[in-house]
Amino acid sequence: MDAVLPMLASAGPLPTGPGWAYELKWDGVRALVDVSPAGMRIVSRRGNEVTPAYPELAGLARVAPDVLLDGEVVAFREGRPSFAALQTRMHVRSTAAARRLAAQTPVMYLAFDVLRLYGVDLTARPYTERRATLERLGVDGPQWTVPPSFDDGPATLAAAEQNGLEGVVAKRLAAPYRPGARTTDWVKVRRALRQEFVVGGWEAGEGGRAGGIGALLLGYYAEPGQPDPGQHEPDAGDLVYAGQVGSGFTARSLAETARRLAPLARQTPPFVLVPPDVRGREITWVEPVVVVEVEFAEWTPEGRLRFATYQGTRTDKDPREVGRE
Repeated sequence: MDAVLPMLASAGPLPTGPGWAYELKWDGVRALVDVSPAGMRIVSRRGNEVTPAYPELAGLARVAPDVLLDGEVVAFREGRPSFAALQTRMHVRSTAAARRLAAQTPVMYLAFDVLRLYGVDLTARPYTERRATLERLGVDGPQWTVPPSFDDGPATLAAAEQNGLEGVVAKRLAAPYRPGARTTDWVKVRRALRQEFVVGGWEAGEGGRAGGIGALLLGYYAEPGQPDPGQHEPDAGDLVYAGQVGSGFTARSLAETARRLAPLARQTPPFVLVPPDVRGREITWVEPVVVVEVEFAEWTPEGRLRFATYQGTRTDKDPREVGRE
């Protein structure tokens, strides 16, 4: 498969008016499904092959002999997407373990775009044409489907709120598919304050917590002209401190996080400025390569997270793409 990276949405307010379609935002991981004469491959947002992790999706090869789909791998718990449940699946590479977990926590593939069909590149076609092609394909099976698209943005967002879903993605009807680009042709609107952050260190815990971690120190990469309320106006590309998260972990996720961070230890903080509220504490700084998803109540005037809760680790996200939403 040629290297194709998914098109990315920009965070923003809900666009309204003619020229937009609205899809529900699913709490899963992005994946491209490539079916060709060579077989079927499932590739992550970062270009890594993850086919062995999801054996229950093998039947997608029957959709068409030559097709490239974009979509989301989602695990459901009590009828709702659960990123916590998906955590048990997304890092598995052992075929035997994946088959066992597929029986315990099956996933669904929600296809929302088609990029190639029978050798024809569809990325330059408008969303409306690609969507119509996708719906004609008949991507409908026990573990895969095409989720609906709507024309009423506020009603779609209200439905997401009523059903406890993550939010909405608005897509410009006339927009082509731009592989690897983050554009305002796709706008993601989250129902709750929730986003990814880069881990820049961890504070020692008390009482023998797994891995010795009490809280993770989080940050995001500054964008041009983006002020940091708590410190200064950082340069584009600076890692800006955003606060800590110490709740929401299970013993297993905490131990796994400690395992990931242990070999990344460094002597100096990766943040552009040393966070003043952690000076004097027992901090282990790490290379900023691990990305976690966090839900929180609000941003404080100082640019810190309030009441942050860990949701999971995102191996599918490039740390350099993590900005303040």
